[in-house]
Amino acid sequence: MLKYWSISFLDYAGERALKTIIQALFAAGVLGEAFLGLDWAAVASISAGMFVASVLTSVLFYRGDGSDNPDDTSVGPASHDRAA
Repeated sequence: MLKYWSISFLDYAGERALKTIIQALFAAGVLGEAFLGLDWAAVASISAGMFVASVLTSVLFYRGDGSDNPDDTSVGPASHDRAA
């Protein structure tokens, strides 16, 4: 249970939630052409709901062993590190 109060979990859940909110805003048209005519209360409500769902998903799938959230820049071992 303590793994959910770690900096690692907060980083994992926060990154996931932020990506989800951006996807919700994109789907609502915030990043599209209908920017001025949006119902902002509805957009905020949908984004908040997706945020909660994302955090709950993080709680369900977080293992806490470091394999959940690899660095976005990691692509595996460098070619010079591999045995020939």
